[in-house]
Amino acid sequence: MQARQGAAINKSMKVPRRVSFLFTVGILIAGSTALGYYYYFFYEPPLKAAAQFMDDMEKRNIEALKADILVSSDIHELKLRDPTEREVKNLLSDGFQRGRILDQRRHEGKSRDIYYLVYREPDGSVFALIATEFEGRFRIVVPELPMSHRRRYLWDYTWTN
Repeated sequence: MQARQGAAINKSMKVPRRVSFLFTVGILIAGSTALGYYYYFFYEPPLKAAAQFMDDMEKRNIEALKADILVSSDIHELKLRDPTEREVKNLLSDGFQRGRILDQRRHEGKSRDIYYLVYREPDGSVFALIATEFEGRFRIVVPELPMSHRRRYLWDYTWTN
């Protein structure tokens, strides 16, 4: 009789496997959806701006580059302005080889967020390609005076973890 009571208690406390499986699947779906939204709304726009910039550099499209870039004398103050025709032509005068974005780091500034896109050139050199939101869309920030001796559009970058 005592064995029957023990078995009855175990059966009443046991959770059906189907419910726990569905709960796990639901958690995985919710997590995947949240990560998808995070990527689409927060991570992708600066990367999209960088891809557009690189496409326009490869095509040597002056008008598109004027719309894709901003010029800044100091990245920390973020005094941004539209580029002049001469600055865009100077940018195109350098040879362009498409690099690869390795990582993205977000820096919260006083007036706006800056996205450091860790950029590796084909020869393995690492620099920063900087993107920020300006007038509702992301654009690449180019230094007024070249910071890199190799490319006018790149900023010096040091690895910090």
